[in-house]
Amino acid sequence: MEFKVPQFIEIEDKLFGSFTFAQVIYIAGGAGLSYVVWVAIPSFLWFIKIPLLAAIIILSVALTFYPKEKLGKPFVEVLEAGLKFFFTRSKLYTWKRIPKIQKIKKAEVVKQSTNPTFSPDTSSSKLKDLSWALGVKEEVEN
Repeated sequence: MEFKVPQFIEIEDKLFGSFTFAQVIYIAGGAGLSYVVWVAIPSFLWFIKIPLLAAIIILSVALTFYPKEKLGKPFVEVLEAGLKFFFTRSKLYTWKRIPKIQKIKKAEVVKQSTNPTFSPDTSSSKLKDLSWALGVKEEVEN
């Protein structure tokens, strides 16, 4: 029995013209919220009404048309992450500066070693050189 495997599953279906269902919801929600603000706030409070309407319209257009290729993910997820970051108390800081490890010169290592017979410059094996560089304390045979 053969089954058909769906292709292009990451592309959303276009339901209303060239818009997806989510895009239609964003536009309808923005238009509805704009209408409610237009009716609810009196005209003499235009200094509150106009910026609020502009913010609603800009957010609605950004949610609908901002391409996810620019940010690597949809604008809704970026907006959600930003709101969570600003309105939650606990913040997770994961970056810590680690001091650089000072490199020890080979001459200093040879002087400090307990086994003066072995020197990494004179060995014939790369494995011995590597064990010397890693600080392995086993006795090395020449």
